[in-house]
Amino acid sequence: MSKRGRQTETAAETGLENIQIHTLILRNALLIALCMLACGALMWLRLATVVPTYSSQATLVVDDAILRLDPFGARLRARTLSMTQLATEIEVMNSREFAARVAEQVLPEDVSASTSGEDQGGASGKASAIDRILESYQIIWHPTTFAIDILATDASPQTAAEIANGVARSYVDYTLEIQRADIERTRMSILSRQSALQKTMEVAEADLLAFTKAHNLDDVTVTQTLTDTLRRLEAQLALAEEQAEHSADATELKAERDATLAKLEARAAAEVEKNGLERKLESMRRQDDLLFDKVEALTMQEALLAPVARQVTVASPSARPVSPSPKTETVGALICGLTFGFILALLRENLRGRLRWPQQITTFRAPVLGHLPRLSRKFITRMAWATRRGSLVRALHKISPLYTTLRTKTGTGSGKETSAMVLVTSPGNQEGRSTLSFALAAHAAAGGEKVLLVDLDPSQKDLITTLSRKRSASGFLDLLTNPLQIDAAAWHLPGHPSLSIIAPAPGAVPIRFGNMSSVTTSLSILRRKYSLIVIDCPPVLSDDVACRLGSLAQSVLLVARMKKTRFEDLSKAAQQLELNNASNVGIVVNDG
Repeated sequence: MSKRGRQTETAAETGLENIQIHTLILRNALLIALCMLACGALMWLRLATVVPTYSSQATLVVDDAILRLDPFGARLRARTLSMTQLATEIEVMNSREFAARVAEQVLPEDVSASTSGEDQGGASGKASAIDRILESYQIIWHPTTFAIDILATDASPQTAAEIANGVARSYVDYTLEIQRADIERTRMSILSRQSALQKTMEVAEADLLAFTKAHNLDDVTVTQTLTDTLRRLEAQLALAEEQAEHSADATELKAERDATLAKLEARAAAEVEKNGLERKLESMRRQDDLLFDKVEALTMQEALLAPVARQVTVASPSARPVSPSPKTETVGALICGLTFGFILALLRENLRGRLRWPQQITTFRAPVLGHLPRLSRKFITRMAWATRRGSLVRALHKISPLYTTLRTKTGTGSGKETSAMVLVTSPGNQEGRSTLSFALAAHAAAGGEKVLLVDLDPSQKDLITTLSRKRSASGFLDLLTNPLQIDAAAWHLPGHPSLSIIAPAPGAVPIRFGNMSSVTTSLSILRRKYSLIVIDCPPVLSDDVACRLGSLAQSVLLVARMKKTRFEDLSKAAQQLELNNASNVGIVVNDG
């Protein structure tokens, strides 16, 4: 097929599908409209009964780089806000302590009433107010822009806006309080150090004053006097040595000089120690001045204090509720109604062409031979245990009217020499033909007839497998070559040797007849041996076994199952049997 031909075929199939969909919608337009109206009514009932909630949003922007005055260096420095710190701030905003701050701003009446009440009642009222605040807002973090969205929902639009703005204001105030607390903590630390330093300075000044008084270091003339005395004594001693006089005066001059020199050295050492004390005291004064400058810097920083976050969007009361939203609910109701209506339309169309009651079969040419009650697969299993004649007859009382009608229609009976071959088939699978075949064969065998039941349905689970849990070794076609050996190769129902059953060979291969003349001859031999031959054929629309054997049988039973068989399939099956000259085609309605 050419490409153009394939495109034409595809377009034709698509057009056919579109036509079928349009036909489906047109046929069930009222049903779809009713479903949409029902969903719309449920939607309006929901809108009338459910309390609507309103939403408001406020936006905060956190500064990623903030200039702060360094209290230890008295200079401005930049502090960068990391993602981890911002995540910590988000956790703070979601805490109960923060929600309590917001509740005091937004719900002051509830908090004050709970505080003024009794202990247990007041605590529970405050906890409920905090829980309401926590459930009302959520924090949406945008890391790339350092923006924080505060989305608040409440039954009242004004309350929702107040909650969003209250969270934003509380966070701004919280950042200011944290900074003020840091500044105050630093100031107290500096003042504590300054107080300790001043005490140390007072002790150092007292020690310096006492040391100065003890060594008489305030009088500057003492050092000059000692220096002049030392010079005079050295001059006199030098003059005495030049004159080579060794007298008592020279010795006294020398002793006086040494004493004066010792006094000068002691005073010089005291001066050095005093200078050290003064330098230490001066260092303490400089430290005190530096601490004072730090306090002044902290005061300046407190005056220039700015919040870390700023509110860029103020929440306003919303006029349209977010849940339930009339627009969203309307669209959802229309979609649900359309979907539900379309599903019901598909189910209706699927069940429209199915058999619902036996009176609907009056339009077919084939007559209705019987109306069976429910016969399930368990019926065959129960028959396997009914080995006595009386119990089998009682178990098969439901099939008795159909058996009588069938014998009357074929013109044969249990006491007559002529035999009958009955084909049991159906339009499709799972319509009860195998159960009906076994029931007819078992009923005839219970009445004393010699019956052969042939299962030609190529399925994995045949009658013998169900009854005896084993399969036959050879198939029906193999046994037709020697029909006299069929009775020996067949399986017999326990307690009823007159009922022989032939099942398909293993492998579930469909039956294919080659030479129909040999099949006709073999079936004629079998009819002389058995009074009734019941053949369970595959479905007419999936296999041609029933059509090819229909002209050889005395009657063909077409089983139609209630709520399962389609009119179209039943009509096609009846037409195919009629076109192939099937004898005495009759319909059996199965309730199961």
